[in-house]
Amino acid sequence: MNKIPLYKQIYLSIKDKILTGELRPKDRVPSEQEFMDEFMVSKITVKNALAALVDEGLVTRIQGKGTFVASNPTSQILDAKSRYIGAAAPVANGNSPASHDYIGLVIPTMKTKVIQRLVDFVELYVKEAGYQLILHITRESSLEESHSVQQLTNTQGVRGIIVFPTEDESYNESLLRLSLDKYPFVFIDRYLRNIDTYRITSDNCGGAYETVSKLLQQGHRQIALISPDNTNTTIEDRTQGFEKAYIDSNILIDKSLWCHVPIDILRTGDTSAYVVNFLQQHPNITAVFALTAEMARITHHALHVEDELNPHTVLVSFDDPEIPGISHVLQDEQQMALSAVSLLLEQCNGKYTPQRVEVPVQWVQV
Repeated sequence: MNKIPLYKQIYLSIKDKILTGELRPKDRVPSEQEFMDEFMVSKITVKNALAALVDEGLVTRIQGKGTFVASNPTSQILDAKSRYIGAAAPVANGNSPASHDYIGLVIPTMKTKVIQRLVDFVELYVKEAGYQLILHITRESSLEESHSVQQLTNTQGVRGIIVFPTEDESYNESLLRLSLDKYPFVFIDRYLRNIDTYRITSDNCGGAYETVSKLLQQGHRQIALISPDNTNTTIEDRTQGFEKAYIDSNILIDKSLWCHVPIDILRTGDTSAYVVNFLQQHPNITAVFALTAEMARITHHALHVEDELNPHTVLVSFDDPEIPGISHVLQDEQQMALSAVSLLLEQCNGKYTPQRVEVPVQWVQV
């Protein structure tokens, strides 16, 4: 198995052709897509390889035209050509990762499929870019989150951090300090509204809006909302999309059918009884939109176990609850991870323009 990072393999391939004369001054280097197809890697991997070549003075990049071998390679490269024997390792510099460079990832839990897929894809793209991943799990504790951030920023070789915030916080001084110091970091999935930095989220509002709009078009009016407490931006945005669908359809909304389960109930394990009690108190409900897969599973169990409840109530979910017959909103965790790693590496290379990226979601009808 080739242990050389993928970006370095591409880097060495191009450098070899330049140093041996296969690629001459001003020759056009193959396109990013050609490298992606040849090495079966992501665009970010190719960009890192080309960036390292630019840093060494081997190539120049012209926007809209492509990448070209430099007209006048630096004397350092000319000297290297005379000493060249096979594929040497790239010269270390401030913009290309060394073998001891790391990216930190702070997550609240590993329990959900969404987070598991995010971790998997983040690790993939971090590795492709030539870094190693350090994972911290906060177990939904703001205090543990602060400790993780402080530990990572004090660890030699950590170049940036991706943070999936805890579910019940509105302020975290350690994260605010990262923003004020312009330390390379990115929020993924959830974010804190009072901190201006890079944020990667799914289109939570749009996904919820489409879901509720479909239910309204089917004739449902008494639609329940069941979710964790409204304490983080993901739930806030999905709740906003739910309400906007009613407003845009000029239909009165009954917010007594909203069930935001308190955090303390979620953590004591009494969520199922809480949801059952809510459904029993609202027998007029014809459809339920669960804002998370966990809430969908709990609701589905309640509807099919409690004799007093109607098992024919339509249930839909944000995220796949992995229960046959339930339509759901599907997030694109791969694109979220790719965007997060890409924007983090931009910061590592000196670019700082905070922005929010909303990754489109997909409605899956079953």
